[in-house]
Amino acid sequence: MNLKLKRLVRTASSEEYALFDLDLGVAGGTPTTIGKLDLHYTGEGVYGTFLLWEESWRQLKPAQRSALFQALLGELTQPMGIPNEYVIEFFTATLEHYQVFHNVGPEESGAAGSLSPPGNRRSGQL
Repeated sequence: MNLKLKRLVRTASSEEYALFDLDLGVAGGTPTTIGKLDLHYTGEGVYGTFLLWEESWRQLKPAQRSALFQALLGELTQPMGIPNEYVIEFFTATLEHYQVFHNVGPEESGAAGSLSPPGNRRSGQL
């Protein structure tokens, strides 16, 4: 796995990252999205949600999933001097019923506010 993070949102106390595997490309050379990580920083520690798409989760052994999580958390929190305590919820989900509701730019259908099909999120498009 060749992991790449892309920050989607940053506030004064939180961040959202898309997780990509550069080894899993799709048409057009866009890497495949394998999940996301939401982090909320407080004076006491870090709280958040770690989500891997089911296809990615199944390919990793439990020790690999733990190592992936530890590497992500270390890379994102240690440089900031965040306290060592954290509570991160882990979920895995299938993309079968995945939907994104938005009003960002017109869709191919021309209707703003429409749903993005699951394939768009997996290919890194928002």
